[in-house]
Amino acid sequence: MQLSKSENKVYGMLKENSIITFKIRELCLLLKISKVEAYNIVKALKKKGAIKSIGGFFALNESDEMVVASSLHFPSYISFWSALNYYGFSDQMPRKIFIATTSYRKEINGFKYVTLSKKRFFGYKKIGDIIIAEPEKAIADSLLLPRHSGGIREIMKVMKNALNEIEVKKLIGYSVRMGSKSVLRRLGFMLDMMGYKGKDIENIRKKIGKGYELLDPNLKRKNDINKEWLLDVNIK
Repeated sequence: MQLSKSENKVYGMLKENSIITFKIRELCLLLKISKVEAYNIVKALKKKGAIKSIGGFFALNESDEMVVASSLHFPSYISFWSALNYYGFSDQMPRKIFIATTSYRKEINGFKYVTLSKKRFFGYKKIGDIIIAEPEKAIADSLLLPRHSGGIREIMKVMKNALNEIEVKKLIGYSVRMGSKSVLRRLGFMLDMMGYKGKDIENIRKKIGKGYELLDPNLKRKNDINKEWLLDVNIK
């Protein structure tokens, strides 16, 4: 990447100021230049591969995709399959980066936004420049919407890998806080399958309600009923 002296100065300023994503107007303010000048700089930097465009924003080409994902939309945090892979619970690398947010935003450049209600928007932290779900919340989010984490079978593998590394009590607490009987039923079923004997599993049992649901909502009904957790175990 061969930058001119002026281009290198702009590139250096973006890095020094830890600017991950930016728009033309922000570049104008930072450099105290006109829109025309800013457009010309951006055009030159894009042509030389120093920056890339992402849904109306620009980012340094060397920026980590998860860092970029964390800065594109506020409020948001990385979750679901992306977070499970980040923590090493899933060895599958999803093609998209899954991001939880409270308001609708369409998918852009492989960044998949998943809208959660405000009451379910919790349990995240900052690691460096990445805003990401805590391990327990990433699992709870995945139990709510399994399709964004590779499906129930993948989540079951995740649970086996994560069980000795997470705080199960926190996972149960977060799952209760989600306010979803489906989450609690799926969690209880999986913990049972793995032989978990903690007394706090009774906290789940009391809140699963009545009627039956699908273990994996994205697969067809199988009528393999688990009466304890009120689930149709519809996986092969």
